[in-house]
Amino acid sequence: MEDEILKEKIKQLTILALICIFITPGFASADAPPVPNSSRAALLIDQKTKRILFEKNSDEKMPLASLSKMMTFLLAIEAVNKNQVKETDMVKIDKSTASVGGSTCKLKDGDEISLGELMQGLMLVSGNDAAMAIAKHVGKTEKNFVNMMNKKAEEIGMLDTYYFNPNGLPIYTDPEHKEPPIENISTAHDIVALGKYMYDHYESQVTRITTMQVYNDTKKDFTHYNTNPLLVSVPGVDGIKTGYTDNAGYCLAFSMMVPKDDKNERNHRLIGVVLGDGNKKNRISSSATLLKYGKDNFHSKKIAHKGDIIETPCVDGVDDFKITVKVDKDLYGVVSDNENIHPKIVFKNMSYPIHKGDIVGIAKYYNDSGKFVGSVDVKSESNIGCIPLKDKIKIKVAKINRKLEVKNSVCFKA
Repeated sequence: MEDEILKEKIKQLTILALICIFITPGFASADAPPVPNSSRAALLIDQKTKRILFEKNSDEKMPLASLSKMMTFLLAIEAVNKNQVKETDMVKIDKSTASVGGSTCKLKDGDEISLGELMQGLMLVSGNDAAMAIAKHVGKTEKNFVNMMNKKAEEIGMLDTYYFNPNGLPIYTDPEHKEPPIENISTAHDIVALGKYMYDHYESQVTRITTMQVYNDTKKDFTHYNTNPLLVSVPGVDGIKTGYTDNAGYCLAFSMMVPKDDKNERNHRLIGVVLGDGNKKNRISSSATLLKYGKDNFHSKKIAHKGDIIETPCVDGVDDFKITVKVDKDLYGVVSDNENIHPKIVFKNMSYPIHKGDIVGIAKYYNDSGKFVGSVDVKSESNIGCIPLKDKIKIKVAKINRKLEVKNSVCFKA
């Protein structure tokens, strides 16, 4: 076992040296991001504002491999939170679970192991057997659990994702593996949406396990280092999950907290993923390069102050009907140093009269290139009484004309 630990330490030091080589050069500007050429798809966002900092083929459907276990992990956390199961529950391993191949926690038929340990084995070792055991314990059957996975994906808005099993292993329908396997499918966009959901709702439960560096089963004399190499090589990284199959290539979903400092007015979290890399080294360098790009070129700043006054037409392009609104609270966004940010007010369906202080819409902030930066509620700054019938008709006509203009611009778009 000492030899295995030594090998793992040497491996981690090698990874650290590799990342230093790849991320040392700085980047000239936010307009020229480093493209991870080795990745088939990639995405990096700011957690709070959902601003996209980098994307490449983010809507391309691809096999998920072990990134599937992120959803398995999420459902286990939710089941514990709902008191449907406990992390102290002892789960008995059956023959079919013990026979699962690929990366495993070396579970044997008849073993009893706590749900909490299975969750650790799932995320640190990437145990396919642990995923199956969790699925059967939380969902009662694998089939029911997979249905839960797909239902949760739909709830989160992962519209291009479909799960067939809880671990991401390819499912071959012929014994000789001549036919293409059935595999869990998703996109970079959906995986990042899942990561954001996990950190939005269960940050402490997620990071309690994803930041562990070593899985240690003393009963089996089995020790395994966390498969996520960024944990020991990139400061601030606290998750999430690696993945690999022949068809999926090398994948890595990651999260990093950027601390408050002289460039950042508050801390903020970056969440991203790379999919379909050709080897482990490329997967690491692609992920580290994206994180460095996001950290070095975008900083957390206050882009709107509570009480900011904005005067705007309540119907686009109709200056006759203006309303003065006030920003409801401070808005922080991640922006580059030279970006100009502009608000656009989007009104909800308003009913009159409107009272001072009523929430009447949202201020959405964009840069000069039209990229979304963040949004905040806006309140009416004055009382607005009932509108005369002739003005209501005028507003209605203006809205219809506006819709026709938009429709025509779409219809005749080259």
